Amino acid sequence: MIDLHAHLLPGLDDGPAGMPDAVAMARIAVEAGVRTAVCTPHMAERWPTTPAQVRAGVEALGAELAREEIPLELRTGGEIAIPFLAGMTDEELAEATLGGGGRWLLVELRGGGWPLGLAERIADLEIRGFGVVLAHPERAEFVQRAPDRLHDLVGRGALVQLNASSFTGDHGPRAQGTAVALLRGGLGHFLATDAHSAAWRPPELNDGLQAAARHLGVDAAALAWMVEDGPRLVMDGRPVRPPRLAPSRRARPAAAPPARRGRPRPTRR
Repeated sequence: MIDLHAHLLPGLDDGPAGMPDAVAMARIAVEAGVRTAVCTPHMAERWPTTPAQVRAGVEALGAELAREEIPLELRTGGEIAIPFLAGMTDEELAEATLGGGGRWLLVELRGGGWPLGLAERIADLEIRGFGVVLAHPERAEFVQRAPDRLHDLVGRGALVQLNASSFTGDHGPRAQGTAVALLRGGLGHFLATDAHSAAWRPPELNDGLQAAARHLGVDAAALAWMVEDGPRLVMDGRPVRPPRLAPSRRARPAAAPPARRGRPRPTRR
């Protein structure tokens, strides 16, 4: 399997603090069936990671994995905050694409309100030769309130990455219900771990894959495209035409996200 979104590189963001933690994460990923991981540290105001830092981190971690005989292929990438996009040149964007393929950018959706001008930003990136993969929209409050709003962005060519841990309930019932609704509605295209450590949000892709399949009422093999062929196309910078994943007639309808009560509690990124 291929993990398109993982914070594996030590010392760059809120991922592993040091090399031993990063190696432990890689070991978990391999044991869970992952053979390739795209290293996607945050590129944002708080963590202004550069593509050069990502390349250096991948080289250093890759060398350590070779010494430890851990068979995990590492590829470059980045999880780019929407405000951070404006300050990046075309060359920097190309270097930050998922897998280094030169085309697909992982763009983070966060915050409580719909990002103004997001559709226009996606259109501008397309003109410049880039496509957008939206990172874990099921965790964004504005998507939880109105998941159908993603139809317009997907219609404009955006792809959607859902967190495996959302399907196992690790981000709460609202994120879980929204992830299931997006998947059933054809608005989820890839599964990834968004791993940050060996203990907190570990790189265990298979558990989420199995949970997503149960929610959809299908065998996990039916979702293999989301963790194999689809991510491979993204890493290669090729056009992506996701198959429509039809839920089983025996599957129960996705539960609506529960109504909010009081102020939401802050969560770690």
